[in-house]
Amino acid sequence: MVQTIFSQTKEIKGDTAYWYKRNVEFHKTLDLKDFEKSENDFNFRFWNHGQVIEISKDSSVINGAIVNYIYHTKKANRSKTKTFTNKILLTLKQSLSVYNIIQNSKILELPSDKDIEKWSQGMDGITYIIEHSDKKNYWYKNYWTPSSQDSIPEAIIVLGLVKKLSDTLKLKEVYKEFKETLPKKGCYNSGGMINMCYISNSLELGYTGATKLPLGFYTSYSATYIGKTKINGSSSLQYNFDNNGFHHLNFRIAKWNIFHKKSNLSDFIAYNYQNRNVNIDDKRNKFENHQIKYGLNLKKNFGLGVGLDYLTRNNNIVGGHFYASKWFSKLKISTTFETSVFKNQINYKTEIFKAINFNSEFPVNRISFGIGYEDFMEYKDLYFSFRILI
Repeated sequence: MVQTIFSQTKEIKGDTAYWYKRNVEFHKTLDLKDFEKSENDFNFRFWNHGQVIEISKDSSVINGAIVNYIYHTKKANRSKTKTFTNKILLTLKQSLSVYNIIQNSKILELPSDKDIEKWSQGMDGITYIIEHSDKKNYWYKNYWTPSSQDSIPEAIIVLGLVKKLSDTLKLKEVYKEFKETLPKKGCYNSGGMINMCYISNSLELGYTGATKLPLGFYTSYSATYIGKTKINGSSSLQYNFDNNGFHHLNFRIAKWNIFHKKSNLSDFIAYNYQNRNVNIDDKRNKFENHQIKYGLNLKKNFGLGVGLDYLTRNNNIVGGHFYASKWFSKLKISTTFETSVFKNQINYKTEIFKAINFNSEFPVNRISFGIGYEDFMEYKDLYFSFRILI
């Protein structure tokens, strides 16, 4: 049954007053025309998925616009939502074409879906909203998922309008271009059930120490995008030292998704520079080495890599470098093992980390505790660390 709301300006007609009242504030957010107060001869508004098409006619002047919108949250499951929008004015030719499509489609004569016999209702799917007004009346109509209505005549009218508007205005292409301008971070939703989330850029800070080098720090930064530029990379810096001038500097940069970027297969390349001034048999020994490796992340959170290790300073030798990692998702534990093999020397390092994750409302995303053991050119040490992921 059609309900009518009497305002100071126009009669607002539709299947329910609820939808009209709920969307009044959202109309203001999108800076849409107030059909209730408009003096135009004709106004029309079509709500697509994340888009609004507006057409107005006053005397012989016809104009229109496309308003794109999307909801954004900084993290998944966050309740605080921001709406990103942009508005594209239609040319006179586009506005006239859309006006003629509307007038020839019989959509203005169609009642809302609840007043159409055999029109079924459901919870999911897509609901198209049609608004139109003249100088005296304002109609507000809903059409739930016309593609599932067994081809009843009214559903065919709605689907025909949707297709003609989409083809004429290239709505999918316009919306894709709009999304490409958005910040590549957080989660986006156009009003449906599915979120599109970017892997958040992350900063990790912490303390690192060792039995022989008890002082130190660790920092890393990982980024999928910086601005609109895709990075897919990370860098880290670890520095351990003592009060006697001994130290171990470890700097690493990496890039992933080079040739493979599927969920069950991705790849990476990494460069690692290390500089050591350490005590071996009561003698000061200085080492410098460069490692480069290429690897794959496989199913079941398992990674493998292979590359070269170049020792400089007094050694100047090249060896093979091998890497393996495993993430145990249920235990939130990660393990890594890497080794470099030279003619008469095998260096290796193994690490294990335990992570504790926090919910999305907590300011810290994760803390982790780690322990590692390294044997490098007969220099052996036990490392431990505490890290906070922001």
